[in-house]
Amino acid sequence: MSRPSKLWRIVLPSTDGPVHRPYPSEAATRRAVEAEKTSTTANCITVEKRADGHWGEWLRWVRTDEGWIAQ
Repeated sequence: MSRPSKLWRIVLPSTDGPVHRPYPSEAATRRAVEAEKTSTTANCITVEKRADGHWGEWLRWVRTDEGWIAQ
């Protein structure tokens, strides 16, 4: 089994199931999150990191009346 080349991803909720978008680095993922904040209708954006063969939540952004907050 080969290692995935992209160890970061953002996950967006969808009525058809979660949408996973992989990225090659933390910096690329952070840029993608900033872009998603301005365009998505979702109420949360989850950042996941792959470690030890498993995806785990690294950071979650939640939309509030005042904007986005990290949890």
